[in-house]
Amino acid sequence: MKIRRSLKIFIVCAIMGMATLMVLGFSALTAHYFEKGLDSGIRITMLDIGHYTDIRSDEPETVLGFQVVHHWQDVSPEIRAVISQPTEHLEFIKVIERESWISEPERALFLLRYNHSPDDVVYISRIITDVEVDELSKKINEGELPHEWQILLYAAAGLGIFAFCMYLVIQLVAQPIERLANWAKTLTPCQLHYPLPDFHYNELNKLAGIVKNSLSSVEDSLFREHKFLAHASHELRTPIAVVRSNTELMVKLLDKPDSIDKQKEVLERILRAGVTMTDLCETLLWLNRGEDNELPTSEIVLGDLIRQLSQELNYLIRDKKVTVNINVNQDRFILPATLCRIVLSNLIRNAYQHTMCGTVTIEQVGGKVSIINYDKSLTGSQDQLGFGLGLELTHRIIRHYNWQFNTEEYEQGRDVFIDFG
Repeated sequence: MKIRRSLKIFIVCAIMGMATLMVLGFSALTAHYFEKGLDSGIRITMLDIGHYTDIRSDEPETVLGFQVVHHWQDVSPEIRAVISQPTEHLEFIKVIERESWISEPERALFLLRYNHSPDDVVYISRIITDVEVDELSKKINEGELPHEWQILLYAAAGLGIFAFCMYLVIQLVAQPIERLANWAKTLTPCQLHYPLPDFHYNELNKLAGIVKNSLSSVEDSLFREHKFLAHASHELRTPIAVVRSNTELMVKLLDKPDSIDKQKEVLERILRAGVTMTDLCETLLWLNRGEDNELPTSEIVLGDLIRQLSQELNYLIRDKKVTVNINVNQDRFILPATLCRIVLSNLIRNAYQHTMCGTVTIEQVGGKVSIINYDKSLTGSQDQLGFGLGLELTHRIIRHYNWQFNTEEYEQGRDVFIDFG
């Protein structure tokens, strides 16, 4: 089974790893500077001895624990065995002997050449062993823990304080992240309209905004799909009804051998209904995507379109006492045909559906169309356009193309005016 990585554990391990590397690096640097400081102290002492000590005898002398001689052959054999004779004034040579670079030095050898004059040369040297270091350490740290234990205790205390501080930092960072995770997990469509919570860190607030925007985009897509299905089912009712009624009529006409012309007319209506359904689907998809580009336009005769729609929607007034008066002309216009069909179809359908007994008058003068319905059986006003989907879709198209649209309501009917010019 694959082990899932924890961000919290990864951060802890990464920080502790970096802290360990830093401790090791600073420890090595401290040891280096400690050794350089020791060298500097010993070298300064040896310089002072060479400068202020006047040795007249040729015999080796000891000053402050350092051997001072005039001749190279008088230098300690242990030093001459590992160090070559220096040739320059103030030439300082050091040799540290140890088993490995991490072990304590077993022996340290120091040598300095000091020239009082070309003929007066002294060699100052000293050998420090681990026994001397231990004795000196005991005298200095008498009553205290050994130096190595002190280093370990200070290191452990430092790492403990660092780990505690890191724990606090991790908690301060992890709690807002957990809040963000719980908020994203329980986020609902209703909460998308609320202001974003404050997660204390700018990066987390930006991430919350991205999550919210992503879910809002998904919600908008679902809403548009829902609207598309609702609009499609609403607008396709008429062409589907035309196909069904004309198919039934075609079945009856097949038994009549002298009805060829009538059959052709029925087939043309079915074909027009199929084309209408195709155009409606493409238009609804275009509206659903909310594109800014315009649909293709073509030359149409508004009068013919009105007559065709009125005939297709006649099934809505088939069993009603409604008289339809159509007064149109043959003027041609360059318009998006499918959108004009949707708008006029909704307006005519609305007039037919809300007239139970009365008249519906459709007039067209140029690009202006008026649809007036008068219902003798009504005594109160009606909701504008009747169907909510038809109203919404019609208004969306009208607003998009800036067509002039107006309605006037009265007690027993409504006048609707639209200008496609």
